[in-house]
Amino acid sequence: MAEHGWRKFSVDKVSRKAKASKQTIYRWWPAIGNMCMEAALDLIPTASKMGRDPVERIAALIQPIEETPRQGSGHAVLRTAMIAASDDKDAGETWRKWMRDEIRAPLRLILAEIAAKNVVRRDFDLDVAVDALTGQIWSRVMIMRAPLPENFSQAQATALLKSLAS
Repeated sequence: MAEHGWRKFSVDKVSRKAKASKQTIYRWWPAIGNMCMEAALDLIPTASKMGRDPVERIAALIQPIEETPRQGSGHAVLRTAMIAASDDKDAGETWRKWMRDEIRAPLRLILAEIAAKNVVRRDFDLDVAVDALTGQIWSRVMIMRAPLPENFSQAQATALLKSLAS
């Protein structure tokens, strides 16, 4: 996947490299797009649970995505998975589920908690907040093919909370 990209990715190449039959590959991954997504999601480390500070907690949600492109072929695999998610229905569903479980739901809880303490507005838009946190990641990975700056997650979390301040 990292070598050839999504559009040249094939079960034939995977089965040869894995020394397994195509039937075995299809048994594990009925949709090739999900194979790409699984490979990419396996590279993303689990988010750490950090203290009580809202900036740290929000930064911890996207820190794993920030780190992935810096690891070996992580950039190419993540980029390929994003293309697969946009081209392939099953891969897109897998990606959206991961985003919902790992980014959106925890972010919603953090923002609701600090909105109750009047740290941020109660009328925040979760989609806008997610885009504010992750938009630059996708731009850099997909278009610029550039690494993210150090402390990117911290800066994004700080900017988000500043924009939502009550």
